[in-house]
This record gives sequence, structure tokens and C-alpha cells, in this order.
Amino acid sequence: MLRVQLVAALLVLVGAGALADPPPAGAKASAAQLAWLAGCWAYEDAEAGSGEAWTPPAGGALLSVARRISGGKMVSYEFQRIVEDGAGGLTFIALPSGQAETPFALKAIDASEVVFENLANEFPQRVIYRLAQNGNISARIEGAKDDPARAIDFPMRRGGCEKIRKKR
Repeated sequence: MLRVQLVAALLVLVGAGALADPPPAGAKASAAQLAWLAGCWAYEDAEAGSGEAWTPPAGGALLSVARRISGGKMVSYEFQRIVEDGAGGLTFIALPSGQAETPFALKAIDASEVVFENLANEFPQRVIYRLAQNGNISARIEGAKDDPARAIDFPMRRGGCEKIRKKR
């Protein structure tokens, strides 16, 4: 009897572990799962005023504006959105510095990470957001057709929107 209970317990643990894995591409997900992304985020390795601001999820979407400041001037900006698609997944859409918008399909999602992918794009091919245990986040863009190992990290700390404003 003890052996049967042990086998049953192992099966429950193995099954629970399988459920913890990220879902495969096209898996059902909602914008509400990314509530941890909402707020203002200051880039840790950039001049004051650089960062991203994400709206809370509403209406099946999150919206963001990002900018990078160098030498007291804005050198790049990006409008971003994450939207629920008609198939029950999510799509990340980037519109950087006035270029054409680029969609990235959901590849994986869990309680502290989301990965979007578009292998047809030159660079980046993946957009990743991770929530750290300390409450900070990091964004990562990676993968290029000519250099699959190419990557750029954007570590960010949470702060009120006034913290990403340039101080006078």
C-alpha cells in the first residue's frame, strides 16, 4: 500500500512540474497575466529620463512608451503594445523611432517571464521581459539573422513616472 501511495505522490509531483513549464507557442494567454509589467521603469544603465512606462492591462491590452536620453537629448523612442489576439494568445507590437511596426508572437509565458518571437525579423527576433525577485524587471532583445547570439539587455528599476523624468 505504501508503494502505491509513493507512486501516486510521484505522479502528482511530475504532473505539477509539467504544468509549471511555459506553454508552447500559440498557447492561450491574457494581458492580465502581465499585470506585473505595469508602471514606470527607469533604465539602470542610461541617462536620467530614459525608461519605459506601461499601462495596466485593460481591454485585452497593455500600452507602453519608451525613450532613451543621451547628452540631454532623446536619441530613440518606441511605442509598444501587447494585445490579445483572436486565437487566445498575445502579440507584442513594436513601433521604434518611427519605423514600421513589427509584431512578435507569444512563445512562452509564466508568472515572471514572457517571451515573444518573430524569426522573420532581422533584429531582434525575440523580445523578453523578466520580473526579478527584487521587483525590478529586465527587457532583452536577442537573435539576429546574421548573428543568432546578438543580444541587448535593458535592466530597469521600478519608479514613479517622475523618477524617469529628467531632474532639474
